[in-house]
Amino acid sequence: MAEVMTPGKIQNRLDDDLFDDSAGYDDETGIKFAAGLTTDERKQATALYRLFNELWGVCGVFGDPGTGKDLFGNYLTYKIKTYFPWKKIIRDEKPRRLYGRYDALFNEEILQSDFKAMRQIATGGKDIKDGDWSKVNRKLDGLVDKWVEKEGQVLLKNSVLYLTEWWRYCNIAETNSLMNKTMGGIHKMKRHLDCLVLGTAQIVEDLAKKTCKRWMDWKVTCTRSKSNPTGFVYFVQKVKYDPRIDDFIHIGQPFPISFDAGEPRSDLGDGKIILHHTNYHPVTEEERIVLDVIKAGGDTYGTIVDFIEDYGDMTKAEILWTLKELKFRRSKRAIDYPCWFSLYNSKSAPQLRTKVRVTDD
Repeated sequence: MAEVMTPGKIQNRLDDDLFDDSAGYDDETGIKFAAGLTTDERKQATALYRLFNELWGVCGVFGDPGTGKDLFGNYLTYKIKTYFPWKKIIRDEKPRRLYGRYDALFNEEILQSDFKAMRQIATGGKDIKDGDWSKVNRKLDGLVDKWVEKEGQVLLKNSVLYLTEWWRYCNIAETNSLMNKTMGGIHKMKRHLDCLVLGTAQIVEDLAKKTCKRWMDWKVTCTRSKSNPTGFVYFVQKVKYDPRIDDFIHIGQPFPISFDAGEPRSDLGDGKIILHHTNYHPVTEEERIVLDVIKAGGDTYGTIVDFIEDYGDMTKAEILWTLKELKFRRSKRAIDYPCWFSLYNSKSAPQLRTKVRVTDD
């Protein structure tokens, strides 16, 4: 029998045609994203979410000085807070203003009053003889566990905990310090806290076995490009600690993350390229062209590239190199723009050399 179409049914069908009820990217992946992300951003967000086990676990970031350990931490936490704003960001150092929102600071100074109370309870306010410290340490272990379950739960639940001083908090030479014990408790409760701990250190051997290494899920190796002073490649390796050999077993293949930290970023701050010194005199033809475009109103990387590629003869690579020269070269500092180096007090930002010999001021 044919369906009788009443005016109400007709209107309902018309209403249904106005909306798209098919499965979206969030529905297909099961991941809750920030609103307004592009398709490429959602793909990158999905990759990070799955790489870091739904954003909980313990990740150690290792490398020699200048290989971009803090750069990786600021890059990753910025990406996470952009893609997943429901995830709290907690740090042990203040970032630059460009970094934007973060939720709390976490370091020994912040926890000083809690540590003082723990010591008071564990010692009973008395001087402790050498032989009695084992009993005190056992009491402190219990107090730390209670702190993590209560105060730590409030502070760290559903967070990313980024620590530039992780190597000191978890140092193998300070296994009985309250900070070391506290970090051990946090690492142990990582799943319950739904917390991704991201910590930096130069070498793995600096870290305590019991409170740190045994809980690690990823090991990031930091490398810096030899051909591009602002280029970095990070290899994220899933690991499992083996106490019998005091080393990590690698699980699967490392996941590479690479980016140019000196490239102008339109998605950081207002994305504008500005003249820093208006009286700077260009020393190359490339500098003159780029500065002329900026003075004429080209205030974003994309705008400058599009204009010069249409009306000039510089390649995108030459434009980028010239912009980095004008920003990072100490004797120039002619322009400024937001880039990944700008998120924090960077010690990795390079002092670039120009092709033309110029005497520093």
